Amino acid sequence: MKDMTINEISAYDELLKSIVEIPSVKGEPHEGAPYGNAPKQVLDAFLSRAEKDGFITANIGDKAGYVQWGNKGPLVAVLGHLDVVPEGADWETEAFKLDLSGEYFTARGVVDDKGPVISAYFALLRFKENHPDPSYRVRLIVGTDEEHGSSCMERYCETEELPDIGFTPDAEFPCIFAEKGIYQMHFEEEPNSRFTLHGGNAANMVPPYCECIDIENGTGYRAKGLQSHASHPELGVNAIEKILEKLPSDLKDQSKLLPLMEKYFLTTSETKFTSFFAPDVSGPATSNVGIVHINAEGARLHIDIRFPVTVKAEEVRTRLDEIASEFGVKRVDDSVQPPLFKDKHSRQIETLMKIYDSYRTEFSYEESEKELRDASLAAPAEAIAIGGGTYARTMPNIVAFGPQLPWAKDQCHQANESIFKKNLYLLVPMYEEALEKLGEIVTA
Repeated sequence: MKDMTINEISAYDELLKSIVEIPSVKGEPHEGAPYGNAPKQVLDAFLSRAEKDGFITANIGDKAGYVQWGNKGPLVAVLGHLDVVPEGADWETEAFKLDLSGEYFTARGVVDDKGPVISAYFALLRFKENHPDPSYRVRLIVGTDEEHGSSCMERYCETEELPDIGFTPDAEFPCIFAEKGIYQMHFEEEPNSRFTLHGGNAANMVPPYCECIDIENGTGYRAKGLQSHASHPELGVNAIEKILEKLPSDLKDQSKLLPLMEKYFLTTSETKFTSFFAPDVSGPATSNVGIVHINAEGARLHIDIRFPVTVKAEEVRTRLDEIASEFGVKRVDDSVQPPLFKDKHSRQIETLMKIYDSYRTEFSYEESEKELRDASLAAPAEAIAIGGGTYARTMPNIVAFGPQLPWAKDQCHQANESIFKKNLYLLVPMYEEALEKLGEIVTA
């Protein structure tokens, strides 16, 4: 497959810029915009562009949409999302303004998942040009609520055709055969008028800032952390955990949630919630306290749990109920996604692995990544298991395929989210080849 042309690169940059600069963080729902104005705006903009380019398009309840080429035969799909997590702290550039000045794209969403979606779109453009009357259909399905439980894909699956085969560019290379279960929940207790405590914006992000105000004494406490994705809490520093170190005991004793957190969910705690579950091929269980809100109106502690593929969600729920009962608080489920497990030797996964293997030496890398890269390239590429959740679990016959590289720092949900321009451009011929090779499987 050929490299991107100058004209393709110019068009790519223009489209990515326009999509990235829509701050599509989930907002207040209203008529015609179930996830708020910005997610609706980005969906409309993307579908409008595709319609102008001659694709079949559809808006699915203002929650999801698709772009399609071909009108007969099996359905090959690419599944991505256009919503993003909040900006967070510590950006060196404007989070929702695409920086085009150097070797990198930098902005919220260039990795997760707007950049890969644009790469998939340009792969579809190439497929359309090279296959004026294909024997199968290719469809790029986009959602706008992936970061908050993927209800957009639930809506799609209610009324739309499910793909015969496909992939999602919403994770890591080489290819993912197993994903841990994701259990997002919160504990609730009675409102607290003694103090306020606020930290975090999303359960699936390690919170970078937390603030507590002792109303009775007029004392304030603040803590800064380091933001990271909840599937890798060890890469971040949790500001909610740090602030607990600063609070006096008599203040913490005013809440049931804080002792609960200290006993079961601190990374430095001797008794960890995750120790209840044995690790397996997908790795150990992890947990992240992503949000805390305590004030005179209410008190909530939001937790993101990633559990191994051999563990059932009911086992996690049972342990959470035991903890809730111990501290006299309420457990509330926000979102529960079961694990995903596929045959790593299936024709689908082995086909995608061969494509990755043929391109993996062409990706740009940091000099600091050279040792890890060399070690990765020295070994045969193998399908992997992850703790993160991808769109692959939202419908049958989908597996995750890129764009995170084995040797690169995880950029998802990070401040200064960035990726080599060349690496996003390289996804275009890779994904074009994937559309053709997967099409061969379903038409054989």
